[in-house]
Amino acid sequence: MSDDNDNNDEFTDFKGRDDPSEDGFTTNEIITGFGMLLIFVGFIFGLIRLLGLKGGEIPSDYDNHLEQLYLSYIIMFVGMLITSFLGFGGMFKRTIFSFIGSND
Repeated sequence: MSDDNDNNDEFTDFKGRDDPSEDGFTTNEIITGFGMLLIFVGFIFGLIRLLGLKGGEIPSDYDNHLEQLYLSYIIMFVGMLITSFLGFGGMFKRTIFSFIGSND
């Protein structure tokens, strides 16, 4: 084997992404932070509701606490979806869209 290039092909150097600027937060970091905030808020809100349910409530308060507990689950789920889509990037998106399928 020879190191000579007989075909006159030019090989370009690999060029990666430019280094991110250190000026501040990017849009993805802000949205991911918001998703993490939703997870924490949903967890704290759900914990408060669980402690309220543990105290032995009357039936009308029980239903109210249970509905708010379900709301905290939804808040945490939305936060997890946001952070998953942005945190895992294309891998998570391809996985979700492979389950949905394409209309081709």
